[in-house]
Amino acid sequence: MTYFRAFTFLLCAFPSLGAGLKPETAAAYDRYIKAAEEGLKKRTGRDDFLWIGQHPKDKSLVWLGQTVIEPQKTLEDGKEIEVPDGLVQDWLCSAFFENVTLERVRDTLLNYADYKQFFKLQVIDSKLVKRDGDHFQAFLRFSKRQVTPFVLNAQISADYTALSPTRALIFSRSTHIGEVQHPNRPKTFDDEQPAENEYGYLWRLNMYWRFEQTDGGVYAELELISLSREAGGLSPSRFLNGYQAFPQEFATGMMDGLRVAFPRLR
Repeated sequence: MTYFRAFTFLLCAFPSLGAGLKPETAAAYDRYIKAAEEGLKKRTGRDDFLWIGQHPKDKSLVWLGQTVIEPQKTLEDGKEIEVPDGLVQDWLCSAFFENVTLERVRDTLLNYADYKQFFKLQVIDSKLVKRDGDHFQAFLRFSKRQVTPFVLNAQISADYTALSPTRALIFSRSTHIGEVQHPNRPKTFDDEQPAENEYGYLWRLNMYWRFEQTDGGVYAELELISLSREAGGLSPSRFLNGYQAFPQEFATGMMDGLRVAFPRLR
């Protein structure tokens, strides 16, 4: 039996894989996001604006040219936030880009039309839908191949905030993520699964960028918080686990794309 036939068989044998996002799962994710954003807004000091400000060993690695990525967990009143039937991934990725300005890094990340060039390992199509001052609406099409490919259409809403001449933020939130019905047919990528039939590869994707210009360059941090079908369970999850690696891969892919745009000179 081929991999594709085996995967199709498992989907038929376990129809709950296409149950879609439950309201209680979405509500719990919204609670997690609310707590995470409240925490981010409180980080305004010299040593806590960036995560690496409180992790000197990691800051040294970042300054030397390495990308550091670490899992995070946001608590609500000191307690974990349970997300029934869902998996929240929270990744913090840090990098340093020497001999560049904050404005150049900002302009690259707000140039949504060129995401398909900068971040082409995960993004196969992109465009800026609308700009109103420092508010942006964009379209991103994600792709990943595991046993069988998946393609996702994402609508993004983003806000840029300049805190000072050397500090800035970009808060980006998905407003819609749809699963393409036929990921092997590029001409039909606009056709999406009904919400109730989605497999849950990626239901939500929020990205929080923080920048600080200092030490002869720009420190950039991305906290990426996603929601997908939970891991574990019966054998079909073996196939979904590969897709659940996408948020971490995308976070590191964003930094890799910036490194291509702003290569080290030494």
